[in-house]
Amino acid sequence: MDAVKEQICSEVDALSETLFSISDYLRENPEIAYQEKKACEHLSKMLEENGFTVARGVGNVETAFFGRPKGYEPKRPTVAILSEYDALPKIGHGCGHNLIGAAGFGAAVALSRVLGDNTGSLVIVGTPAEEGGGGKVRLVDAGVFNEIDAAMMFHPKDGNFPGRNNLGRIKFKIEFFGKTAHASSTPDQGRNALDAMVMAYTGMNSMRQHLKPDGRIHGIITHGGDAPNIIPDYAAGLFYVRAASISYRDELFDRVKLCAEGAALATGTEVKIEISLPSIDPIRRNPSLEGAVGKNMELLGISIDPDDGRRGSSDIGNLSHFIPAVHPYLAICDSDIPGHSVAFREATTTERGRQALVNAAKMLAMTAHDYLSSSELQAQVAEDFKSAK
Repeated sequence: MDAVKEQICSEVDALSETLFSISDYLRENPEIAYQEKKACEHLSKMLEENGFTVARGVGNVETAFFGRPKGYEPKRPTVAILSEYDALPKIGHGCGHNLIGAAGFGAAVALSRVLGDNTGSLVIVGTPAEEGGGGKVRLVDAGVFNEIDAAMMFHPKDGNFPGRNNLGRIKFKIEFFGKTAHASSTPDQGRNALDAMVMAYTGMNSMRQHLKPDGRIHGIITHGGDAPNIIPDYAAGLFYVRAASISYRDELFDRVKLCAEGAALATGTEVKIEISLPSIDPIRRNPSLEGAVGKNMELLGISIDPDDGRRGSSDIGNLSHFIPAVHPYLAICDSDIPGHSVAFREATTTERGRQALVNAAKMLAMTAHDYLSSSELQAQVAEDFKSAK
């Protein structure tokens, strides 16, 4: 490990108790998408106390922020370290975003203390609403990343990966509108919206046998009626379709729409399908950035695990189609603990979770240093981005 990376690691170690405190604060104050006011303010204040100028509410997103070290003029190339801090409904930080927010802070502060005048510049971007809200997409559309050359973040998991594929996603609401009637005495005068929803749901289930391995359809019925003796005139559900390519994701959505339209036709009801924008794209991977991450994982003594093939979705996928991006994972638990669970939330505060937090801050800062200090790596990353599909 060279002297600069040793200094980065020393800076992160010195910040470790602060990182744990930030992670614990976020965990104890969970806020869902676009409601992360406490998290945004806490991280912003901590950055300001550690030598950053922070703009809040960037991109017309109230709970986003943009930080830059004081005394450094913006210059290219610029690398952005990303912090997420939104939680899940009911289970809080069951996806470990408290660790992501803290690690982004630690990486940015540590790197800012060793960043020389002969390299490019560093920013940290607070990106809210990853869980279903597409916060990064709104920030891209608002121009927040227009002067950024590469972006990086980490995510906690049950394995160590420099990068991996994920799935594109469309989130949508299906509503059926029927006609109420007495379910016993005058059922012929009703039109059952719940029957339509169940029929559509069953139709989606029947598709699963015929999906490609990367295809996913899942959802919940959010409203099914008000009383057993009233034929429901309204039913609703919330659904996702996912796939590894944009084209197959969109194809699955079109097939699901046909299920819903067929159910409406069969039951004499009306159907409304509303997409919750933005849709999420699969990640555009960058081998050169992932290679740099992998080397730094090895320097930190982190063994890289074989890919288990399990996939989720993230709005960093959309960002990765705009600028080069990397999204490594570090293990905080074994594979018997699933993500999006209370047990995963609790794993963020274990000794293993805290070690992953420190390692993540080091890994991100070291990789950002590699990128900023090497014109060769910058060119390779740009070429990978240009040629990626």
